[in-house]
Amino acid sequence: MMEAAEAEKPPKKEVPPEDYVWINGFPTPPSEPVRPFHAFASVLRLIRNKEDTRQVFEIVQALSGDSSKRLFKRFTDTAYGRRVVTEPVKLEEALGDRERLRAYPEGTLARRYLSFMEGENLTPEGLRAAAEEADIDYDAYPEFAELMRLFMHLQVNHDLWHVLSGYGRDALGELCNLVFTRQQTKNPGFRLIVLIGGLAVKLDDWSVPTIKALREAGRNAKKTEWILAHDVEELLALPLAEARARLNIAEPAVYNAIPADVRYGLLKPKVEQTQTEREKAARERAALQSA
Repeated sequence: MMEAAEAEKPPKKEVPPEDYVWINGFPTPPSEPVRPFHAFASVLRLIRNKEDTRQVFEIVQALSGDSSKRLFKRFTDTAYGRRVVTEPVKLEEALGDRERLRAYPEGTLARRYLSFMEGENLTPEGLRAAAEEADIDYDAYPEFAELMRLFMHLQVNHDLWHVLSGYGRDALGELCNLVFTRQQTKNPGFRLIVLIGGLAVKLDDWSVPTIKALREAGRNAKKTEWILAHDVEELLALPLAEARARLNIAEPAVYNAIPADVRYGLLKPKVEQTQTEREKAARERAALQSA
């Protein structure tokens, strides 16, 4: 089974040193071509099952273009960003150590994050697994370790930003959190998810103020400090209200006014499988039919 799994992995794309793109003294690979049709198909799969996190990675990869390089430059222009990619600062370890998080005082960002993760049955490793489903291997390119470290850092921040922004993991909450992510990263993939996802949520329940909530998220996101420039471990020690004040994050009043049972009823997954599981099931059915 292990050999079969390894065989399914796509081959590593070798990048000759002469093709490296150097940013702030760090090598990065050439930008991948934009694949809009692939991104659109992945958005439709994500709407069908919002738990299929793999599709987010597919969309972001397909539409990144040069945005990841611009983000990397901005990140490594900051003192904290350079420390993250050079030490490196392994945020997945800090946020994955539940006993360490539990040692923080009640009411701090660390404890609220821990409560969120335990309540939703999430781990930082779960996001990495979703990335691997999208054929993202953070260890495959040691020559681009600094860029990969940024991607890992950003990925692990996702659930922390849920807590900071005040948005839950319901379909609308995820979209509003992606509005924040789009503002922080400038990746066009998040905009596509929000546009199509917002339409799907509105069609699912016209009574929900979807557009108002997304617009409020946009206004709040524009006023927010650039979170990636802030030392996450310093923020963890602060009371949640103080961390939000430091980052200038406003309360999502429109979103909070929607009853929780209504929010969590939006876009209920019509399938429980991830894309990888569906593809595996399809292969198994095809094998049985040809036998």
